[in-house]
Amino acid sequence: MNKTTVLIVDKDSSRASLLNRALKEYGYDVLARLRDGKALLNSPLVHETDVVVIGIDLPDQDTLNDLAILSKIQPRPVVMFAEKDAPEIVQRVIKAGVSAFIIDDIQPQRLESIIQVAQARFEEYQGLRNELQHAKNQLLERKVIDKAKGMIMQQQGMNEDEAYKSLRKLAMDKGQTIARVAQNIIDVLNLIAVKA
Repeated sequence: MNKTTVLIVDKDSSRASLLNRALKEYGYDVLARLRDGKALLNSPLVHETDVVVIGIDLPDQDTLNDLAILSKIQPRPVVMFAEKDAPEIVQRVIKAGVSAFIIDDIQPQRLESIIQVAQARFEEYQGLRNELQHAKNQLLERKVIDKAKGMIMQQQGMNEDEAYKSLRKLAMDKGQTIARVAQNIIDVLNLIAVKA
């Protein structure tokens, strides 16, 4: 079994050193220590890491913005250890893509379970995100198909069932999805309408 790879982000050397030792003691492969979120976004090591572990006094808006960008372009489980408590910041931390937000001291014996929970929460969130995107895509495809059917019905004088069968046959003949053929028909008919 491969070791879980970790990137540490912390500008405080002593805290980063404690994290590094604890992670290695529990069998994690620490790839590097970066000083801040900007370095994280620009690091090629992000592609190779399984988990990002952040040590910070108090999450600031720049760090949260960097994490939100990371969550969009290269999603990874993120564990954040903060020295100070700030209840008003918890929602922003979660929104930025942090999978586990731990306040106060770093307890090495809890590190493994914290990372495992963060990875599980991350996987669950990614699954929900993928399902939502799939549902949005299906809805968008349905709208495109309905629009194309309406245009075919108007152009060819067909009923809805005939228009759908025509779309389906064309899709099968071309080896494309019905949504792709529907979008092509919309584009062509719109082009003809502009030229007329």
